[in-house]
Amino acid sequence: MKKVIYATDLCCERCAKHVAEKLLFLDGVEKAKANYKKNCIYVELLSSASEEEIRETLAAMEIEVTSIELRRGLFG
Repeated sequence: MKKVIYATDLCCERCAKHVAEKLLFLDGVEKAKANYKKNCIYVELLSSASEEEIRETLAAMEIEVTSIELRRGLFG
């Protein structure tokens, strides 16, 4: 399942890369890529991944999650 996490405080490319690497350590996170210009993190999750665990991990890094949404493709 692909999701987009909208967050605040992704100030630079280095911070975004660090956030993505941290998320990859969570169970159920297959892929993670952060875009600091859009303040969002694209993740690919297994069904075992928990949104609450993702929110807690980002909160520990002092990043506020504004929303987590399903990622829609080009045609859907």
